[in-house]
Amino acid sequence: MFDTITCFYTNGTGGKNKPWGKQEKIKFLCPVPGYDRHFSITEYYGFEMIEISMNENGPCMDEVERLVKEDETIKGIWCVPKYSNPTGAVYSDETIKRFAKLKPKAKDFKIMWDNAYCVHHLTDEKVNILNILDECKKAGNEDMPIVFSSASKITFAGGGVAAFACSKNNMNVLKNRYSYQTVCFDKLNQLRHALFLKDYNNIEKLMEKHKNIIAPKFKEVENILYSSLNGIGIAKWTTPKGGYFVSVNLIEGTAKEVVNLCKEAGVKLTSAGATYPLKKDKNDSNIRIAPTYITTEELKEAMKLFCICIKIAAIGTILK
Repeated sequence: MFDTITCFYTNGTGGKNKPWGKQEKIKFLCPVPGYDRHFSITEYYGFEMIEISMNENGPCMDEVERLVKEDETIKGIWCVPKYSNPTGAVYSDETIKRFAKLKPKAKDFKIMWDNAYCVHHLTDEKVNILNILDECKKAGNEDMPIVFSSASKITFAGGGVAAFACSKNNMNVLKNRYSYQTVCFDKLNQLRHALFLKDYNNIEKLMEKHKNIIAPKFKEVENILYSSLNGIGIAKWTTPKGGYFVSVNLIEGTAKEVVNLCKEAGVKLTSAGATYPLKKDKNDSNIRIAPTYITTEELKEAMKLFCICIKIAAIGTILK
């Protein structure tokens, strides 16, 4: 993804479109809460990042449609369409069709479609979404989306095989860059993955094993949040059907305090604000929970402490 943005920044998106780096101002739409690694890419290149609110069906499409229609400097949007990071939202059919039918003022507008969790289920329900490439082609917008995925949370983080899919025009632009950038890809690693994964059925079997390892941890998170915080009005949280995160929303102005209280007690959380552009959550309310790494016993203790810290921070704010 960084490389794709770099290509468009230095050489443009093809045709008569000027490189983004030679245009006076560039803006990017950022659904929030969202993925910090996406936001860091557009931050690196100095793009102005515009927050778009999220709901269970994806980004607010009324906002997206209005903004891209009226502003030529908006060049793209970040998307995690399935089990979105960190909320676990799944883009509805309507959302995806509205994306496909966008009428951006910028002729070089791109949908950065990061399908990172396409096979990462936490329940027996294997959620499916529409194919954005097909929908955009039907709508006459086949050059808008660039679809990304990888095996980094299937085999080894940082050691998987990455892939992208796009229209022929986009592929020509990107392949031209790669012809200068590299002689060839890591064929040994590609072979390792081909021999190990074999086909889609084997990928599903492998991901079922993943689910059996991590789904009980998500269940523990849900159980402890519910038993400790349900019904007292100081926290709301997501119950994802896939992906790797739980999004917790707290009373405004307490997220940083909760993270600091947990740190003082020996539990390290993702920084408050990490799920927003420039790491600035104006409401100071969102925390992303990633429960997969530690043991179940460690997770239980950490979540109990987390809930205690939420209560302490909430009491302090309410009593002010």
